Amino acid sequence: MNTEKAERFWNRLSLPRQFILAGSVVMFVAMVLVGSWVSKRIEQAAVQNFAIIAANYVESFIAPITQDLAEGDTLSPPAKQAMIEVFSTTALNERIVSYKIWKEGGLIVHASDPSLIGKVFEPSEDLQAAWTGKFAASLDNHVDAEDASEASLGISLLEVYSPIHEVFSGRIIAVAEFYERADPLVAELRSARRNSWLVVGSAFLASGLLLAGIVQAGGRTIQEQRQRLQTQLAQSEHLAEQNIALRRKAITANLRATAQLEQTIRHVGSDLHDGPAQHLSLAALRLDSAFDKNADPNARSEIRASIDRALEEIRAISRGLALPELEQMDLASLVRAAISEREVQSGIDVNVTFFGSEPKHLSYTEKLCVYRFLQEGLSNAVRHGGVKSAEVRVAVDTKIIEISIHDDGSGFDMNAVPGLHATGGQGLTGLRDRAESIGGSILVSSNPRSGTTLTLTLLREQYNGNPTNPRR
Repeated sequence: MNTEKAERFWNRLSLPRQFILAGSVVMFVAMVLVGSWVSKRIEQAAVQNFAIIAANYVESFIAPITQDLAEGDTLSPPAKQAMIEVFSTTALNERIVSYKIWKEGGLIVHASDPSLIGKVFEPSEDLQAAWTGKFAASLDNHVDAEDASEASLGISLLEVYSPIHEVFSGRIIAVAEFYERADPLVAELRSARRNSWLVVGSAFLASGLLLAGIVQAGGRTIQEQRQRLQTQLAQSEHLAEQNIALRRKAITANLRATAQLEQTIRHVGSDLHDGPAQHLSLAALRLDSAFDKNADPNARSEIRASIDRALEEIRAISRGLALPELEQMDLASLVRAAISEREVQSGIDVNVTFFGSEPKHLSYTEKLCVYRFLQEGLSNAVRHGGVKSAEVRVAVDTKIIEISIHDDGSGFDMNAVPGLHATGGQGLTGLRDRAESIGGSILVSSNPRSGTTLTLTLLREQYNGNPTNPRR
């Protein structure tokens, strides 16, 4: 639960505040690490410098006195007395609290505490380092067994190990260990730590403030850009909504215009059928009585043939323009009507398959588009594909109506651009324009000698209105 609260709190913060909070934590940890490392290095350097100075000072007094240790493990009585006088009468008395003289193997051969002389202890790391010729020192590190008396004093002591060299050969013959009062060193280290932390803290604080200022400025820039983008997005969405509304208006207007045009065409077809065709039929019936028996029979035959051809053409035009009562039909009925009309006229055998359920609403223009698509598609299959059979597939779901016509005819070259037919048919271009005008599409797939498939797709969400039917 606490994790969820922390996550919600974090997500509510702005990007600059997130950076400042996270950066503050990171910089604080880095400051502690860097400050600790710097303080440790300063302490090590200060201790080492004090140790070297003290070791050089002590060695100048002790080395000449302890040359007996080059030949044995004990000091002569005069040497012992000299050691006592050095540490009791000189300036070392004020600085040195205690001392020990070591031989190899951890043997103490002389010490300010007589009880330690002759005892053997496990050599410490600092003692081992001194036997290699190095100065070794540590501050308040009295954990070895031989340091018990010094630890009991309860004061800060600098423990120093200094190698003692033979005068002539320079080899290490012993190691002097002594404990120096470290009050001045402790005070200097305290001041150095304080100064180092001030420097490190100030540097990190200045860097943090600088970065925070940069992030704040960047955050303001990002916020301004975000606001501009949101404004532009809102404007784009508004324009998109306007475009959608305009598109719907255009589609609705086009639907009405198409419906009116089809009504006009239907009237023309009806007028051709009821007017000129009837008159030509009557003229043909009375043709024989118009000529006397002495008239040229060939001329009469030619006139009669011309009238019959004109009559047939008018009837063909009338059949092509005429439409059944589409507004009264459902989708399945108008599909079967269009197929039956082509089967009667061209003799093609069409197998139709339905998938899905009948759409709840289908506008007159959509019905008209489906009807013309089936008329022209099946007509093309017969005229150009040379087929005797075709397959029609009707699929309906909540979003689309998809109708496809497939034949196994000769096909055609897809690179050719089909246009309006000389016979008055719409062709593929006309069918595509009709479908696209109401938000649909037509896909053509064909190759020479491999058949043709025409697919009409009407998007149900593209049009939700019901344009006025001119018949109504």
